[in-house]
Amino acid sequence: MIEGFAKLLGVPVEYNRSAKFLNDTVTMVENHEVDLAITKLSMTFKRASRVLFADPYITLHQSLLINRLELIKQLNGRPQEVAIQNLSGKIGVVAKSAYVDYAKHFHNMEVVPYDTWGEAIVDARAGKITAAMRDDAEVKLILREHPEYALDLMSVILKDAKDPKGIAVSTDHNQLRLLLNFYIKTLDWTITGDEMSNHYDKEIGILKQKIAMQEQQ
Repeated sequence: MIEGFAKLLGVPVEYNRSAKFLNDTVTMVENHEVDLAITKLSMTFKRASRVLFADPYITLHQSLLINRLELIKQLNGRPQEVAIQNLSGKIGVVAKSAYVDYAKHFHNMEVVPYDTWGEAIVDARAGKITAAMRDDAEVKLILREHPEYALDLMSVILKDAKDPKGIAVSTDHNQLRLLLNFYIKTLDWTITGDEMSNHYDKEIGILKQKIAMQEQQ
């Protein structure tokens, strides 16, 4: 996506992957170390107070991977949906990501940050935490790649909790943001968490075709 945008501008792309955490990419944009950040970056109020976001190019949903045994312990005769809404214990998230704040919506849970998503999954399977939280594309991807994890973990998609992803630029680069908005709109490319995790190659093929059409106009 970003290479197609750069071609339209007539500039090369230089990737900087030095950031350890997602929030670090926002800081790099804010400090003018990079021109933009595109890293499946959740659009949150805190981040929007520091940088400008182009319109979301994909909107996912906040999701959980819940330890099945821990959930059974918390049912107490209640419907499963009610028990999930009132989960207690510990909830694992990727450190310095939007999910540190998203997870605070579960008022009875202690938020545990992990350096990597994989570490959170290991502890969720072992019952060291009640659940791990991330977007539905990542949740579905982990279960697709490791179907055996479904014996220990149950996925829950929070349909009313959206997680829009956007490209961040510095606050003094509004023209760049407007160009990105125009580019994203004209691509007219939409993808769901299911499509991203199950039909990634096909969807990227469609995107490449759309980008190629843009270059010919």
